[in-house]
Amino acid sequence: MLSHRMQQEQTFENLILEARNQIPLYTKEWTNFNPSDPAETILENLSAFTILQQAYIDRMPEEVQEKLFAMAGFYREKGRNARILLEAKQVDEPVRIPAGQRFQVGDLYFETNRENILNGYRLTGVYSRQKDEIADYSYVLDDDYPVDGVVFTDHPQEGMELYLVMDGLADAGEEVIFYVQLGKEFRRNAFTGENHFADIQWQCYTEKGFVNIRCKDGTGDLLTSGELRFRMPKEAAAVYEELPQKGYVIRGILKRADYDIPPRIAKISGFLFEVWQKETKSICYTYGREQSFELFSDILEEGYVQIYCKETQDGPYYLYEQVKPWAQEGRFYRLERLDYGIYRFTFDQEAFGFGPGSFENAVKLVAYNEEMMRQYDLGVIYGYDDQEIILPAQHVVKEGFTVIAVRTDENGETVYDFVKPSSEKEGEFRYTLLENEGLLRIDDAADYIGCRLYLGGCAVSRGPEGNIRAGSQFQPIGYDSDVIFRNPAAGTGGCFPETVKEVRRRLIDDLRKHYTAVEAKDYEELVHTTPELCIHKVKAVRDDVRNSIQVVVKPMSDQPFPKLSSIYEKAIRERLEQARLLTVNIDLQQPVYVPVHVRGTIYVKPHYEESREQIEAVIRRELDYIATERNFGDRFHFDELFHQIESLECVKYIYDCR
Repeated sequence: MLSHRMQQEQTFENLILEARNQIPLYTKEWTNFNPSDPAETILENLSAFTILQQAYIDRMPEEVQEKLFAMAGFYREKGRNARILLEAKQVDEPVRIPAGQRFQVGDLYFETNRENILNGYRLTGVYSRQKDEIADYSYVLDDDYPVDGVVFTDHPQEGMELYLVMDGLADAGEEVIFYVQLGKEFRRNAFTGENHFADIQWQCYTEKGFVNIRCKDGTGDLLTSGELRFRMPKEAAAVYEELPQKGYVIRGILKRADYDIPPRIAKISGFLFEVWQKETKSICYTYGREQSFELFSDILEEGYVQIYCKETQDGPYYLYEQVKPWAQEGRFYRLERLDYGIYRFTFDQEAFGFGPGSFENAVKLVAYNEEMMRQYDLGVIYGYDDQEIILPAQHVVKEGFTVIAVRTDENGETVYDFVKPSSEKEGEFRYTLLENEGLLRIDDAADYIGCRLYLGGCAVSRGPEGNIRAGSQFQPIGYDSDVIFRNPAAGTGGCFPETVKEVRRRLIDDLRKHYTAVEAKDYEELVHTTPELCIHKVKAVRDDVRNSIQVVVKPMSDQPFPKLSSIYEKAIRERLEQARLLTVNIDLQQPVYVPVHVRGTIYVKPHYEESREQIEAVIRRELDYIATERNFGDRFHFDELFHQIESLECVKYIYDCR
């Protein structure tokens, strides 16, 4: 019933008409369709009942619909901030980038999630080695004149090595991020499992020689553009001297080299750090065990800071104030400004009689910008069903969001509770955060009726707008610097939380999706989407005599007449085998390239140079079924070829062409 309602909006009249049209398919005895017939009355009643069910489902609250979709295995996709990798240029001395540092591009803001130290290390060379032969590909580091380099030659072999040379390297245990941009890159399907084509072992040169290092490889062993994240070994890095230039080295060794397309590297960018598209309005930091801590964050310069402390592990949070010159005893902290955005917070229980306990989560620091400080009071929890509270922002980032509930304890003191969305902690109230709408819906007020809510941590996102193009220049906010920040790769991952309507649409698409290949186009779609492969053309033809499907596949390649490799054949057969009907045989065939001869007489206008070359270029283009998107079996119309030739300015008329 649910799927029927979702797939097609129905009126009572349409439903009756549809049912009457199907009656002859099931019985020949029902011939009376007049309103007086009892069967017609039953049909009308059932149709009316169906319409009532549809109307009820249409009125069903979104949270109930969401739970029904979840029962079918369809969950709402969470919103995500766009992620960008930044490269720093002109770093003459170490630069400290704090957590929460903001960068601006146009009207978009990007922020760091953790502190980064930019030491100014650079990639200085790229080399490959095959046995004793060393090839220099350092030109892929040139920003002004990028040139593609086939770093493993046109015929990669096991044992070949790729060297990345640097003038410095991170300390043991730290992470180093590179981005590899391939040159001529073909459309490749997403990776879902083990790489079929290659395997690269990455190593770092240390005082003990080359040692294996962990690598999170987003390139599929240089099959696609992506990032390489290296974790430095515990051994100290050392300078390698067996290349044309000396330096610190990370090398990759080809353990398996069955590339369908040899990797061509256009650019390698090194020593990158992450920023995320969001704009923090207020932020909540958590500390524990320390009686003094330092915080480096631009938002502190706005001056709107609240400190809350737990004095016992199971107790509530109390509000602490900055100490006054005349303060004697009370809940106070000392504040010291060390530099721009750098502050030290100190507690002195011996002097003031109060202080945070020595355990995790003992201190909560909430910092607001001026906009949020004017709107951080959200209102009162009244306790009625589904109470909604309007937040001062829309498209809220769920991670890091929190509210502060103010209540009075049994001793009459004002205490503060920090509550996250959908909290399951015993005794706390529960609420749902509607990120897109900027609403907070109270699901269960518990014992918090009458309590006032304040905003804790809050950041907003622009969703897919953050997926900006590569090569944009980022301006740091809060200080002037000669350092240039650019992103070598486009932003990825930015999206808003999925709505219930979008989940419904996804479910409908899944209901209509074929999981068993029945028609020829089903086989073509399966081949086109085989993971990891580069598929250019597919044609499936049904052979009723043999009860088989003939499938012809042309892979993408930089070769003029590519054939299916054994790896391609195995991957395609495995995918088709999972979806074929039991009685159907699959005949996977190699593409056959047949030449086409064209002969004709074409009269050209006088005084036109290179007319032959222009005409032949048109004929080759129109008859090209290899490089173009024309599929196998597509019809070719000679009148179109005639029209293309006649439209050339140099052509007078066509006498004969065949």
